[in-house]
Amino acid sequence: MDQRLAAMYSQLEITTPGLAVDIDETLSWTVGFWVEAMQQKFGNPENLTIKEMVAKYRYTQNVPYWQSPEALEWMAAKINSNEIQEGLPLIDGSSVYLNKIKQIIPIVAYITVRPVKVLEGTKNWLKKHNFPLAPVICRPNDIDHGDGHQWKATVLESLYPNVLGIIDDNPKLLSFLNKNYRGKVFLYDHHDNFGLSFVIACRDWPTTYQAVKKTFIKV
Repeated sequence: MDQRLAAMYSQLEITTPGLAVDIDETLSWTVGFWVEAMQQKFGNPENLTIKEMVAKYRYTQNVPYWQSPEALEWMAAKINSNEIQEGLPLIDGSSVYLNKIKQIIPIVAYITVRPVKVLEGTKNWLKKHNFPLAPVICRPNDIDHGDGHQWKATVLESLYPNVLGIIDDNPKLLSFLNKNYRGKVFLYDHHDNFGLSFVIACRDWPTTYQAVKKTFIKV
């Protein structure tokens, strides 16, 4: 870990070990917002509903007819908008259950591959929806979006044991974590632990809450 990242992490001042949380598709239904916007602006030749398209492709970068330079340029510009971040829809139950999880183990950080330039809008969104107060770690400007999950894995491993794991929806993160990672990944909206002992698949927020409770409350 280079000195720049070390300085960033040290500023968190985590005094009590706890969990980190992802934001997009974990707390906010970001893809739902983007799918609706992209359908309206760049077409929907398969005539899919928003939910059908999310079920088929999961992320907008997997939709083949939205990969034109024009579409990618438009989305890149909008992704960097603080105003848009503040208006993203909430995943049902995410705020309620994360505050319940906070009673079991502290929420000590939000770690997101969103760029630093939308940090303000992200903080405002978390506050608006009454999420637990914690530092927000965004992807540095000099790290490409494509390298975001590798960066996030580095952050997680560097912060252990102050950060004991993360609630995250994206299995790409798993490929960059050390196979002996000692924390836990509560993989939201999944049924498969991908053969990794540190992964706990959680199909929804009630399941996530029960998994955290089972992991950190010893009877």
